[in-house]
Amino acid sequence: METSTPSLEQAKKFADAIHEKYPNKKLAYNCSPSFHWKKFLSSSEMETFQTELGKLNYSFQFITLAGFHALNYSMFELSKKYNKDQILGYSSLQEKEFESQSKGYSAVKHQHEVGVSYFDEVRKIINGGDESMSALAGSTEDEQF
Repeated sequence: METSTPSLEQAKKFADAIHEKYPNKKLAYNCSPSFHWKKFLSSSEMETFQTELGKLNYSFQFITLAGFHALNYSMFELSKKYNKDQILGYSSLQEKEFESQSKGYSAVKHQHEVGVSYFDEVRKIINGGDESMSALAGSTEDEQF
């Protein structure tokens, strides 16, 4: 389900109609990035919006373009800082990454995130154990981070 504004009333009407024919059917709701959320809901309403959707059996709730918006805004901010402070602008981002590792953030070691270790292992098996072509062998990332 996708609506033009965040509306529990519309979501309930839709859910009731579906559940009339298909009881307990799991539903999906796009918490659209196109909504100007604060224009339509108070902060307290936003805090409970998804819980209320869940009560209507909207088991799949997602934001289709969350990554697009997060990536673009963060790159906009980084570009401004980099332009103003040069490498210090990037280093401040990097320090936030390091601090976030204790909370589960793992992209500090980007080669791990993109599967380099897996492909190195496949290459090693194919080459009979030869690591001369491995991306991680002797990597500055392993040494520094």
